[in-house]
Amino acid sequence: MLDKCESQVRPRPKTLRALGMSEPPLVVTVDDCMFERVCVFKHDSWAATAHYASESGRQLVCKFNRTESIGPIPMRWLGRFLAHREHDFLHQLRDVEGIPKVYRNVIALGKTESHAVAHDFVVGNPLSLCDDLPLGFFDRVEALLAELHGRRIAYVDLHKQENVLVGDDGLPYLIDFQVSIQCSRGILGRLLMSTLRDLDLFNVSKHRRIHCQSSSSSPECKRPWWLNVHRAFAVPFRTLRRNLLVLLRVRAGRGSSSTEVMPEIGLRRVEAV
Repeated sequence: MLDKCESQVRPRPKTLRALGMSEPPLVVTVDDCMFERVCVFKHDSWAATAHYASESGRQLVCKFNRTESIGPIPMRWLGRFLAHREHDFLHQLRDVEGIPKVYRNVIALGKTESHAVAHDFVVGNPLSLCDDLPLGFFDRVEALLAELHGRRIAYVDLHKQENVLVGDDGLPYLIDFQVSIQCSRGILGRLLMSTLRDLDLFNVSKHRRIHCQSSSSSPECKRPWWLNVHRAFAVPFRTLRRNLLVLLRVRAGRGSSSTEVMPEIGLRRVEAV
């Protein structure tokens, strides 16, 4: 039961939802196969992400990026840009084990959703919900990152444990390339790649400590000095954002996402359907 404070929250206004008052389609066609919506994992300001399944048992995750305008400012262009960008990353990595197969054309009601991207559903659980990891799990994560880094792609968002899935096969999978960066081959690009590579490996090292899984092959990575500078700006911004959501009565208490009327369920344990 919600406490008194949480019971006073209200649904997000449409401006704070990627699809406004709409939800992901109940039925989509991908790769000439029809899929029905199982559930919506999350619907925030950037995208609505849903789980779909076909009668034959195939499962997909479809991300519908922002289409809702911000006042008089149209935002469909942003949704198309984000979908194209994420598809490009997943397509470049299509031969890498640990990256789900991607599909670009998502069709709903006979229309191609240009702001959407789909990929195979990974049966497993987010890293944060896994207590007993296979031996050498983070060595495999580092090997997966080495494939990305070799193609000048930095994952960047690895500080979130929910972006690392532990498959039922015991292998790591990376999802959500929304903020990943591909660096150029020039001097500045190589410098940026080196910096972001250190960030990715530091985050792996941090997760190793949390899950008490050491490495005999690589030393623990030190915290990049510039991360403290980033936190000096990011933490106050995050606090301001949460306070604003509380002020708007979208969240309660300290602004945790779990206090929303429709909280994100991306961290729930998932099973095959």
